Amino acid sequence: MSQSEVVYLNGKYPPKDQASLSILDRGFLFGDGVYELIPLHNKKIFYMQHHFMRLKKSLELINIDPSIVDEINFEKIINSLTDSNGYVNHFIYIHISRGVDNSRNHIYMENTAPTVLVMGEKYQPFDIDNIIAGKSAVIEEDYRWLKSNIKSTSLLANVMLKNKANLNNSYEALLIRDGFLTEGSASNVFIVKDNIIKTPKLSNKLLPGITRKFLSDIITMHGLNFEETDISKDALLRSDEIFCSSSTNPVVPITKLDDKLISKNAGPITMKIYNHAQDFIKAL
Repeated sequence: MSQSEVVYLNGKYPPKDQASLSILDRGFLFGDGVYELIPLHNKKIFYMQHHFMRLKKSLELINIDPSIVDEINFEKIINSLTDSNGYVNHFIYIHISRGVDNSRNHIYMENTAPTVLVMGEKYQPFDIDNIIAGKSAVIEEDYRWLKSNIKSTSLLANVMLKNKANLNNSYEALLIRDGFLTEGSASNVFIVKDNIIKTPKLSNKLLPGITRKFLSDIITMHGLNFEETDISKDALLRSDEIFCSSSTNPVVPITKLDDKLISKNAGPITMKIYNHAQDFIKAL
């Protein structure tokens, strides 16, 4: 991080290493807030309207007025941070908590002014060698709350699951609830079986990923066979190919799941989608 890098916090642009929050902020005390992660490719905000729509929906679902998204003009803020910090290919976080109350209380005060933070992070996406080789994953029980369609800042379960995967030298934990795949601890999941690409249909049990939407668009654009459907644990293990999607890495092949080898390297359909996605991004 550059010493002069700035963030947006409640209408001001302080240096990133000096920005601070109140200890009574409900985001800190309760995880009472939502967030959005938006890729910036070649200084362009990726799938911007889809990200803002999801942010509004998350706010609405936790009873924070979603009109704040339009009132604050996040596009202008992101562009300002991009210019000030020299961002080119970065990832922009928008965090909105319910704000600061007078005391620590589960019952929140009405009309509290939300706390709004926008900041950039630089991640290094996997190179082509990593993509071709693929990654390993583990299967874990999905013990998160039943409103995982909200992009909540309350990520403790996701943190525990992701770290358990990491301790097992795996990239991701693929989550099973009631016998069916939901998503990864920090990604959506796709499988390929008999040349048909499949992903779990949207519900309250998984996040409506914007990269999931992007890949669905790519798949449709190129006329590939695609289904949004229930995927059992058994079907997951019998997949011909598996890949995860997230904003930081749109397509990550999973070549080993627990002790089962799914494929020696990234499968042909996974690589086709990866290449189509990269071509789209590079053309922006």
